[in-house]
Amino acid sequence: MVSPDIWLFWWAFWCYLTSFALFSVFLATGKDRIGWFGAAAAGLGFLPQTVGFFIRWAISRHYPMSNMYEYLAIMSWMAAMMMGIVLWKYRRLKIAALISPIIFMLMVTASMLPKEINMQLMPALQSYWLTIHVTLAAIASGSFAVGAVTSFLYLIRDPEMVSSKKGPFSGKMKPIAFTMGIGFPVGLALILALFQALPASAATFNLGGNPINGIGSALTAFGIGAPLGAIGWTLIYRRINRTEKASGGGYLAAVAFLSFLLGALLAGILTKSHIFGITQGSPFRIFEFFGLSWILALPCFFLLNSFFRSGKRLASLKLDRGLMDDISAGTVKLGYPLYTVGALFAGAIWAEQAWGSFWSWDPKEVGALIVWLFYSGFLHARLQRGWTGTKSAILSLAGFGMILLSFFGNYFFGGLHAYT
Repeated sequence: MVSPDIWLFWWAFWCYLTSFALFSVFLATGKDRIGWFGAAAAGLGFLPQTVGFFIRWAISRHYPMSNMYEYLAIMSWMAAMMMGIVLWKYRRLKIAALISPIIFMLMVTASMLPKEINMQLMPALQSYWLTIHVTLAAIASGSFAVGAVTSFLYLIRDPEMVSSKKGPFSGKMKPIAFTMGIGFPVGLALILALFQALPASAATFNLGGNPINGIGSALTAFGIGAPLGAIGWTLIYRRINRTEKASGGGYLAAVAFLSFLLGALLAGILTKSHIFGITQGSPFRIFEFFGLSWILALPCFFLLNSFFRSGKRLASLKLDRGLMDDISAGTVKLGYPLYTVGALFAGAIWAEQAWGSFWSWDPKEVGALIVWLFYSGFLHARLQRGWTGTKSAILSLAGFGMILLSFFGNYFFGGLHAYT
């Protein structure tokens, strides 16, 4: 029998999907009435999601924060609440319209995770410090997610891209985009894949785990080579155009980030559906997943770029970039202390009670520390170095990417948090 809280989750899921669809139509048509219908649909999803949380609490007789499904549920709930606050305070439907897909993507990811209620918690989870740790970390992550959305809006509204009739792949950037953005990682993947034809002692990816063979080997090489290719592409382009003013970089970063997010979501769906299997037991399997995500992200990139650049879609996003910058910074300022107290201090105290040590070099502990250090640097760069605007927005997107990597890291790295 399906638990009532699961029924309410699916009710919220379909409401958020309807909201996403209505907001998409609103962005295409510009009709405010459709946008407000989208906001109403999101509200109809937020209410059952909230009720479902307390029902799950009552059924389990403990705070429902013991697995990744419950964490993602509260993270999406926080993002939905932030969308409501933005609508109430700023009355900007277009901001809500860009927050909506993030909420829906979080719900889609949660829908693929095990939803069984843990009626009897293991001793490590029987602590009120767990409640503080996970709740504050999830709320902070939801706040960072909204900051990433407003940063995306800031970057996508690059004035030079809005006013220019040329695409971001014009002139000298076109051959570099092909040779470095695509050709380099593909070439590296093919070269490294050849090593698999050599004796087992020369297996390309077999360091302390199961070897990755066949297409997995090529995907792993692609997952390693693609970021290197992107960095190399950027450095060479800047060197060739040293005397020219750079333009479109923020826009490209925003579209690339969203494309990779969609690619990773599609890769997760394929893996969950057993259509594609990631090699188990290999320390390189995260790069295999990255390679699959990158390949799926490439068509998403060109489709999204075509969508945003076609017609007057960029020009129609009449949003104050200064306001987007302020909202993005505000969400980080809200999430940072919550993450500090929840993910680090409460997490360390809980770890000492559960495992007998404040710090165990667990992959998720290390990930949380890296995220905290990154956002500490973000705030320092913004407040002390004056890194506002494009630099701040790109850092915000990168920080949210680290949040997601840290969250799903136990699927690849194991560790003490693997039970979640």
